[in-house]
Amino acid sequence: MASLPEPLSASPVGQQRLSRQVLAEHQRDRILEASIDVFAKRGYQGTTVDHIVAAAQIGVGSFYELFAGKEDCFLRAYERIAVAARERIAAAIPIGAPWPEQALAALRALLELVEAEPFQARLALIEAQTAGPAALARYEETIDAVIPLLARGRDSSPLGGELPPRLEEAILGGFAWYLQQRVALGGEFGSAAERLPDALEIVVEP
Repeated sequence: MASLPEPLSASPVGQQRLSRQVLAEHQRDRILEASIDVFAKRGYQGTTVDHIVAAAQIGVGSFYELFAGKEDCFLRAYERIAVAARERIAAAIPIGAPWPEQALAALRALLELVEAEPFQARLALIEAQTAGPAALARYEETIDAVIPLLARGRDSSPLGGELPPRLEEAILGGFAWYLQQRVALGGEFGSAAERLPDALEIVVEP
């Protein structure tokens, strides 16, 4: 009996499911990458789903198969940026090095990331605070997660026991504001090397 042409032959069920999953993941990645640029350029409030699907070159129906709406898309884009940043910074920190060296490496990695990915930086540092309660909560969770790491610096200070209990929170708030002001200026952020002395003064010296 002659076999059916390949396009008409049935594929194993598991293989079909895998293909759909791979296609969906590819589509999701494409939308998220496009949305980061759109959110950064237009701002969260000025962005619509139509803007995102036009940038991703997909249909509106395809968008809603993967995302509940604009906010859901933003939150997933934010999470993608935050996870990638944490991984990059963690990889840059020398294991077993004294805390000041670890802090220096972490700050340099963060500033290099801001310099290399200005749209991602704008979304994570600025637009996250305008995208509603859920996005703001994610942003605050990101900041709070750094507090215990910064608090390790107390052991490197002869005055560590006398430092105010909420000093780390104040330092991170000030450093976030510093980054926000420079990211908001667009191309005037400068290089990571130029910003590193300021970052060390704000974060490490206290």
